[in-house]
Amino acid sequence: MSLLRRVPSALRHRLGRLARWLRSLRLVAGVPRGWRMPHDLRHAFPGYAPPVVFDVGANVGDFAAAMRRHFPESPIVCVEPVAATAERLRRRHGLDSRVSIVRVALGARPGQGHMVLAGSADMHYLDPTSNGSPGHRSIDPTEPVVVTTLDALCARQCIDHVGYLKIDTEGGDLDVLHGAAGLFDAQRVDLVEVEAGMNPLNRRHVPFEALKAWLEAHRYFVFALYEQTPEWPSGAPHLRRANVVFASEALIRRHAKRDPFGLPP
Repeated sequence: MSLLRRVPSALRHRLGRLARWLRSLRLVAGVPRGWRMPHDLRHAFPGYAPPVVFDVGANVGDFAAAMRRHFPESPIVCVEPVAATAERLRRRHGLDSRVSIVRVALGARPGQGHMVLAGSADMHYLDPTSNGSPGHRSIDPTEPVVVTTLDALCARQCIDHVGYLKIDTEGGDLDVLHGAAGLFDAQRVDLVEVEAGMNPLNRRHVPFEALKAWLEAHRYFVFALYEQTPEWPSGAPHLRRANVVFASEALIRRHAKRDPFGLPP
């Protein structure tokens, strides 16, 4: 007699119901995409590890710590322009030989700019006039900063290929992409995560539609949405922002079982 048959029928029934409930949550078959990014990458791209991780707008290094834990062999470049925040980042990661910290701002073109120190450290942003955009200077305190492009930074550090590019610049994400056009034109970024505004009343973040249009024009496609956040300032239930991950056509082709685009390579 099998071990299962020795279990009372009422208990077997309850265990069966529990198993069905767990399957409905996909905890047995696998977690749903959009919950845990490292898990999603391992499932969609077996054996993949980013050759280099860029954390643009690194703040105090939470994202870097998570990526260090999940991809321990991948070098990480943390880009943080605000002096006090960069110092906290150095205290946390400065002794890790696989983490480098660069104190610059990334934008559409090189030059000089000002970081607006509005609110908490994770809300600081590059004054848009730094990238030639129309606007007026903020009444909040500012800090001068050197602005460069991701293309120029990678060339200076002899980085030919970026595995995972995370951008969290409080409204400057599209400018960072413009400054990395050379990398994206050549499909030398595998995955890019941007912070996107999900409704037209959110003027803090770049609209999802604008980011999607630019990335799809460079042959990058939506992979997943993370940290979907409702309109917390007003308490409304619709989405305010989300972190959207796009995958390159080249990476998708390498891991697809058949041609995913119906086009020659």
